[in-house]
Amino acid sequence: ETMDVYSNILFVKECKAELSFLANTAIKIDKYRPETCCIIGNYYSLKGEHERAVIYFKRALRLDPNYLSAWTLMGHEYVEMRNSAAAIESYRRA
Repeated sequence: ETMDVYSNILFVKECKAELSFLANTAIKIDKYRPETCCIIGNYYSLKGEHERAVIYFKRALRLDPNYLSAWTLMGHEYVEMRNSAAAIESYRRA
């Protein structure tokens, strides 16, 4: 249940291989959990694929609209994409 928090740690430490392994493991366990979507979003963010990361954070929010971590992480992606209006909205909802 705390694998999404672990993925945040791997993201900050820039451990791409470990984050990839964690994402694949999470998909095998349950690809329809919001935590899994956030792990995958973190992986794509670390690869610099911010648009793809947003897709997975949005997917997590469709599964759980109150998942605060997904709102925050999506806000970070919008900052990277220089979309300040969307970033502010995401941070407000977190």
